[in-house]
Amino acid sequence: MPDILNPSRYPPSRLFLHLFWVTLAIKLLLATALPLTGDEAYFFLWGRHPALGYYDHPPMIGWWLTALMSVGDALWWLRMPSVLLSHAIALGIVLLLRERDQALAWLTGSLYLVAPMSLLGVLITTDTPVILFSFLTVFAFDRAVRGRHFAWFAAAGLFLGLAMLSKYFAGLLALALVAYLVVAPDRRRTALGLLLVTLLSSALFSINLYWNYTHCLDNFLFNFITRNRDLAPWYNPLVYLATLVYVVTPPVAWYLLRGKGRPAGAGRQLRLFLVLNLVPYGLLGLLSLAKLIGLHWLLGFYAFSFVLLALLRGSDALRGAIRFNLWFSGAHLALVLVLLLLPWQSLPLGPEQQKKIIDATRQGWVWEAVRPLAEGRHLFTRSYAGAGEMAYYAKRPVGVFGQGSFHAREDDKHTRFDRLDGADFLIFQSNDRPLGDYTPYFDRVEVRTIDVHGAKFSVVLGDGFRYPVYREKVLKRIDQRFYRIPGGWPVGACYFKERYGFP
Repeated sequence: MPDILNPSRYPPSRLFLHLFWVTLAIKLLLATALPLTGDEAYFFLWGRHPALGYYDHPPMIGWWLTALMSVGDALWWLRMPSVLLSHAIALGIVLLLRERDQALAWLTGSLYLVAPMSLLGVLITTDTPVILFSFLTVFAFDRAVRGRHFAWFAAAGLFLGLAMLSKYFAGLLALALVAYLVVAPDRRRTALGLLLVTLLSSALFSINLYWNYTHCLDNFLFNFITRNRDLAPWYNPLVYLATLVYVVTPPVAWYLLRGKGRPAGAGRQLRLFLVLNLVPYGLLGLLSLAKLIGLHWLLGFYAFSFVLLALLRGSDALRGAIRFNLWFSGAHLALVLVLLLLPWQSLPLGPEQQKKIIDATRQGWVWEAVRPLAEGRHLFTRSYAGAGEMAYYAKRPVGVFGQGSFHAREDDKHTRFDRLDGADFLIFQSNDRPLGDYTPYFDRVEVRTIDVHGAKFSVVLGDGFRYPVYREKVLKRIDQRFYRIPGGWPVGACYFKERYGFP
């Protein structure tokens, strides 16, 4: 370990290239070995139904997956954007800093490669495109404010618009860019550039506004109302601070806060990256007073913390952070490999524990057990995760039966219960429910037990679906809970209300 961080024996460029290929190989291995997650399976459904928007978030990841699925749907292939993401950003960091100090640039890129969130980030999520486009926005904006061609402001505006079409918290980045105007040396030029950034990003984001206007204001209801009804516990800010230190990694947080060392950078670039750290993290800190801040909210910003470390503290701090993260990420990787290689079928697990493991990691097995009963029936599960995972393996539509949760209600668009009156259903249950939960909605109900590698699951076979009853007892509650649009909010159309005749 000391040898590879010794610049006389291991030049920074050589260190970067070795880490680049080693971490890429590790990420490819993880992308192949890790089981499908419910969130990923849900986003795969977006890819199979290209649209200008989706229930939870703006559409970018759906568009990416549509393109990937035109080639194939192997899990490792669909995860490829996340596999390559950290390496693309690491190269971008090198380009960002190389004019100031080449050694500094290679070391900062190396630090990003070995950070735990970079090394283990192989799952495909809505965060993948927003991380990329946020970095490209800052890359272009940095070029622009350091006196390069004014067209770099236009590039920043386009990338910011694409980030906003990926996830709403790109708005934090937009606020940070505006805040930079306060400390910008050339305020007139920066103000004109920000005006161009605003115009171009707003033009792209208008796609999302139009889609929401014609689709029940889905994104706004979900992100600003239905997911924010619970009060945050008092310790939320402490959890946020711990999460922030974990994501940027402890040595980076320590070096940035201790106030020692001579800045390796100066001028506009240092001012920009100070703002890019203080504004998003500060706003999220304020938000943590009312809401739990997920770890993934920080993933679009921690690259900027590494650049700030380079500019403020120089090469020695970077080498110290790399040394720590080689061990820190190595421990994470070892834990993941142990869990992947653990012979859990040989462990003394109870029936419920075995069911949970299979349900979470082996939905392909579940589908093979369900397949003989599925002929001539419409497939359903009780959750969006289960529906998405089964749809991936079954290669056919799988709906969500019942109210479900406020998360991931994209199935409300695709399953037309009004067209299924009299149809036969198969409903897979991860957890057994009373038969009375189903009897009102079918002429005949039967429960079957299936064996999935020793674990017992139940499926409900419902014959003769009673749509009028389901509309009154289930769909009406869904409308009241998830599609209640506040008075005064502008909405042009709402598919759910129009389809089922709700006011």
